[in-house]
Amino acid sequence: MTTPIVTVRGEAELEVPPDLAALRITLHGSGSDARSVWAALSRAGDGLTALLDRHAAAIEERATVHAHVSPVFGRRGQTKITGYRGSRQTRVVVHDFEALSPLLLGVAELPDAQADGPEWSLRRDNPAHREARLAAIEDARSRAADYAAGFGGRISELIEVSDLDDPGHGGGPRPMALFARGSGPEADQIELQLEPEPQRVTGRITVRFGLAAVSVG
Repeated sequence: MTTPIVTVRGEAELEVPPDLAALRITLHGSGSDARSVWAALSRAGDGLTALLDRHAAAIEERATVHAHVSPVFGRRGQTKITGYRGSRQTRVVVHDFEALSPLLLGVAELPDAQADGPEWSLRRDNPAHREARLAAIEDARSRAADYAAGFGGRISELIEVSDLDDPGHGGGPRPMALFARGSGPEADQIELQLEPEPQRVTGRITVRFGLAAVSVG
């Protein structure tokens, strides 16, 4: 006699505080020629580097992710170059959220600098991922046991486990942008109140169990 099989889907969702916050800091420059724009971006980059160095203990990683300089043309249809403009973008990942406010305000004091973020996230090794998977397994076992009980039996051997969906974390970024063309004396007196966005961690699993002592009569 063929062993009856039940296939169930186990699901779980947890909500936990984020581990990391990412900022995208963009430096803008313009000039009459490409070389002068690159030079301006380099000088602005020195100021940004000094700012990030002051908060190095709070920073998980930082990297230049984009840089470009392009010509600016006159009116539509014209081919005459009237100047050049460019930008340089740095991605900064922070693990100490107390540094976010001074970092953002420090960027606001840099000439022609823009900050976007924060984008909240979890580390891949956050224990919540494992907790969600285990909770999904328990949900699957419970569902299978309910179905087995409905036929007067019980679950027996484990036949198959499928985990094709990667656990995800939701919420996504809540962007905030600061842009400045110079510094101001008020900056030292401001503190941004940033609320970390809870991250949703999901676990999903498909499990097949053999059933014992079931009755369909």
